[in-house]
Amino acid sequence: MSTEPPTRFLLYIDILGFKDMTLNDPRKVARVYSILDKLNVHKHPNFKTIVFSDTILTYNPELVESKEDREYIVWYLTEFAEDLYSRLVGQDIYFRAILVGGDFHHFQLENVQCFFGGALIRAYLAEQGMPFFGLVMHKDCVPYNRYFRLDEFNDEFSFVYLSRPIEQLHNLGAKSYPVSFPEVDDMAPDMPESVRFLRDIYALMRGRRAPEIRAKALTVWDFYFRRYPEIVSALVASNFSVDALGPRGAWKDEKAALEEKIKYYKRIGSGTEMSIAVQKFSKSRNGNP
Repeated sequence: MSTEPPTRFLLYIDILGFKDMTLNDPRKVARVYSILDKLNVHKHPNFKTIVFSDTILTYNPELVESKEDREYIVWYLTEFAEDLYSRLVGQDIYFRAILVGGDFHHFQLENVQCFFGGALIRAYLAEQGMPFFGLVMHKDCVPYNRYFRLDEFNDEFSFVYLSRPIEQLHNLGAKSYPVSFPEVDDMAPDMPESVRFLRDIYALMRGRRAPEIRAKALTVWDFYFRRYPEIVSALVASNFSVDALGPRGAWKDEKAALEEKIKYYKRIGSGTEMSIAVQKFSKSRNGNP
């Protein structure tokens, strides 16, 4: 493996449980694709994205040479994973993502789209062997991380805390919760989203899902509990009320906005071409014309 700094970075995302969605809840498939279609990455000219089945690949087509450019690429690729995480909160849809550096090639022949490379193989193999939800970052990328909290996952990868409001609240230095800071909602915005995410992870971990799903949830829960024990304990004790973290009603507007966002994404895709296609698939699977 080359010791030279990477000039290309690849974000590899796998939507989990896609086979079960396809066979048993095809409308959920329409929701997944509709959400993927709205990701911020599609608006950014410095990145390209490939979507095939349950996999999303995003990379920088222009090679980068400077430390500053590598920091920029790693920053944005991490934020693209954060964007997907944010849109999926409350949807009972989860993903596993790997951020790596290395060679990746993508080009179009007359009739065939081609993409391959060592970075893709490395990400695919790593993703298959690690039980978690969210994002991990390869050690080649870690030196260029600027804005996200990381903790070691194994010798090759670091776990990325995508719920940044919890890190922001943690950095205020409180030893117990709820805190009394009057403007805590400005200091740690979007906290209801993070609380809902942890609530759902806790339910997966303690529920009756398949053992492999509970194992992934347990891994995520363990990272958050070890990093933020006081915050997580306060949430568990309050049945995941955001008021356990700050003055009552501090995140009232953000909580209402989250509830509307969850409803919006549960409806998204209805009536679209994708929704019509999956309804036809569902009928044909059940033997209807």
